[in-house]
Amino acid sequence: MDSEKERQMLPHGPHKEALLQWVRQLCDEIRSRPLDRDLEAYLNRQYGAGTRPYQELCRLLQLGVEEGWAGYVEIEGATYRRGRIAEPSPETAGMSVESGLLRDVKGQYHCHTRGEINMIVPLEPGAQFCGHGAGWRVFPPMSEHFPTVTGKALMMYFLPGGEIEYRAAPAA
Repeated sequence: MDSEKERQMLPHGPHKEALLQWVRQLCDEIRSRPLDRDLEAYLNRQYGAGTRPYQELCRLLQLGVEEGWAGYVEIEGATYRRGRIAEPSPETAGMSVESGLLRDVKGQYHCHTRGEINMIVPLEPGAQFCGHGAGWRVFPPMSEHFPTVTGKALMMYFLPGGEIEYRAAPAA
């Protein structure tokens, strides 16, 4: 299936293209970088909390929830929702762009076979994703975890190749 048909299958809204313009700019800047702590530091400097890009991405992502193209699939009721924003394509550096709207959730254990980039948007004071507040968190390839949100947060995350592998959690 070509990317135009895939795009047509995903939900749309008046502000989605504006978000995708920011996403394409970000992806152009990071496309050849490894998913590691240096990338996390770069994203927090250039696109982190308090920057104009972060504020604009937050605003557009929140509009996406209101317009039904972000966080639109209920996983475990209204407290755990996800939704794909864009399929992997050259415009997104080969990454899928995903969204999540979560409140006090311990998600499904999984492996980031090629890594994962997360943008964290706390929607209430003190909200965190895996111990991190507003900004960016990067997981390297083959890292595994329970995605855990305390408080209420909106997320945008990028998966190289759209790859994620759900696994049984290791024995405690």
